[in-house]
Amino acid sequence: MAPPNRRKKSAPAKKTRRSAPKRPNKKGKQGFPFLAVGIAIMLSTFIGYFIFAVDKPAPIVETVKKQTIKKEESLPEKPQPKWQYEKSLPSKEVIVEIPEVEKNTRPYQMQCGSFRQQNDAESLKARIAFQGLNSTVKKTGSWYRVILGPYERKRLAEKDRHKLQRAKINGCQVWYWR
Repeated sequence: MAPPNRRKKSAPAKKTRRSAPKRPNKKGKQGFPFLAVGIAIMLSTFIGYFIFAVDKPAPIVETVKKQTIKKEESLPEKPQPKWQYEKSLPSKEVIVEIPEVEKNTRPYQMQCGSFRQQNDAESLKARIAFQGLNSTVKKTGSWYRVILGPYERKRLAEKDRHKLQRAKINGCQVWYWR
């Protein structure tokens, strides 16, 4: 048996691009451009009207100026007051009762620490003394309290407390003196 005659399969042929055949333009009869001429006539008419209209407003402005001058020459009279209080108010007197503010007679104190041992209280008193403030150690029961004061106003006590806070002595509290 003889082998059958076989051809090798080749790649498909490339298709070339061809432009479509050119067809003649189908334009109708070219006549007179009535639309373009009509628009041109309307536009020229509008421009002409605009030019003549802008040229004539000068007399109108002059009449307006004359009217404003006449208004300035004759001012209207000052309106009369309609209310009665304008006449009676200057003769009135207002009396206000201001209650007296009681001054705080109780002085303030500042406590910066409370310790079980007297040595701890004395060391805090020394640190406060380095800041230029006077403090006392007061024994209350079995506790030793470090106290500054008395202060007449709370603001003075707060001022010293801020001074101690800048020196890293925290925990001071301002109270009324007992």
